[in-house]
Amino acid sequence: MEILRVEKLCKVYGSGEARVDALKDVSFCLEKGEFAAVIGESGSGKSTLLNCIGGLDEPTSGKVWLDGDDLFSLSEKERTIFRRQNIGFIFQSFHLIQELDVEQNILFPLLLDHRRPEPGQVEELLRLLGLTDRRRHLPGQLSGGQQQRV
Repeated sequence: MEILRVEKLCKVYGSGEARVDALKDVSFCLEKGEFAAVIGESGSGKSTLLNCIGGLDEPTSGKVWLDGDDLFSLSEKERTIFRRQNIGFIFQSFHLIQELDVEQNILFPLLLDHRRPEPGQVEELLRLLGLTDRRRHLPGQLSGGQQQRV
């Protein structure tokens, strides 16, 4: 079963002499259960590709289908909801809310989606992440590795 299809994806930044073709006609598909690695030199378009696939950045041209949904036929609001419900991101920078503790940062995406965690779900997640004893710590009180896990 095909889970991701990318067809002729292009992303251009700037124009004239400042024009950068970050993505040029990228096409591939992934089946459910397959793994892929995105590798390349700095500036080769890896982050741009992942941002387009994840619906964070709109391509200049081309199509992205996730689980059969044409990602860029959705409105920005619909894409935001789709991302929240279907896509997980691990950013190079942590994007944690500095005023919220670990548990609150974990719960925040659920609350945005008007969902409550199942009983014990947060405790289990904290245990799996090795952060049970850090549940009330703010991001600034965590190591980089601990922040990455949140």
